[in-house]
Amino acid sequence: MSLFSITMNRKALFAAVVGIGCLLGSCVPLGNAAWHTWHGSPPRVLPLSPASPLSGMALALHPGRYARLTAVVALKASATPAVKPAHAVPIIIRISDTQGKELLNESRDTQATSVHRARPSIAHAGGGQLTLNFDFPKFMAPADGRILLDAQLAGERADGALLEQAQLILNDDIGDYAAGVNFGVFMLLAGWIAAVVGVLTLIGTPSPPAGGHSATRAECRTAMYGHLLGLLAYPLPFLHLLVMAWWWLRGRADSAFIEEHGREALNFQLSILVYLLIAFSLSLVVIGILMLPLALLFQLVMTIEGAVQARAGHRFRYPVTFRFLRAPRDAVVVLGSVSE
Repeated sequence: MSLFSITMNRKALFAAVVGIGCLLGSCVPLGNAAWHTWHGSPPRVLPLSPASPLSGMALALHPGRYARLTAVVALKASATPAVKPAHAVPIIIRISDTQGKELLNESRDTQATSVHRARPSIAHAGGGQLTLNFDFPKFMAPADGRILLDAQLAGERADGALLEQAQLILNDDIGDYAAGVNFGVFMLLAGWIAAVVGVLTLIGTPSPPAGGHSATRAECRTAMYGHLLGLLAYPLPFLHLLVMAWWWLRGRADSAFIEEHGREALNFQLSILVYLLIAFSLSLVVIGILMLPLALLFQLVMTIEGAVQARAGHRFRYPVTFRFLRAPRDAVVVLGSVSE
């Protein structure tokens, strides 16, 4: 009996082709997001102070692309806290195009909140420091890419905080890749499920040796290892399916006991991918966020349980599991007893 006996199954062939296509297709949105993350344009840093506001600063951005402005303000405790007046950090940002159309008009006022909340860490004379980050809404650069920036950092305060440094960080040529990443991950998960099921079904399931027999201790140990291979999902996600499939294909023709436990373990790990796919699809709501850790914990507990049952020579069926891979018709094995 050969290890790989290809059978013509139109449904399996369709699943394999669609799965491989999804795997290859997921590289496009995921690769695009990764490329722009690692090779995007470096941000521009613009110094800002109350004494030197930015007025009508002309900047050239990537035309038609999104840009985002972030303000970073560093504060420190004054020599005489709560006595000597110090600079406040209200920030006013206005961005317009060369035609006068307003693209962004936002302000951030930390007069009442920033230092008051952080007083234990910065209100010691000459000691504490605090860095504040303020993200402004993204805006789209005009068709010619030219904008005018006005920025003010004004006011004084007497709460014991001094302005140490302030700067604006401008990131342009940014994209909204969240939808692409979500679609890419969805294709990746669905592709793995369809590809593994399709390919393994195409390979076919050879009939184990005919006739009933008790599982030997060696078979029990081997079946236990098949379940434990599912734990490779944590260090080697997705690749653990390939390892488990290789193990199952090697041993299924020699022992009905190994074939049954290996098939059940594969079906369970594929089902976990389905549940992760559902959780990821619902990640925008609370239930999806809760499903993800619960699915991973369920995977860990049930994988160990399957290994324990296999080691004892018992039949074991995982709960809430889709049986993608079917049992051979003539597989006969007596379970519940272990022979030497």
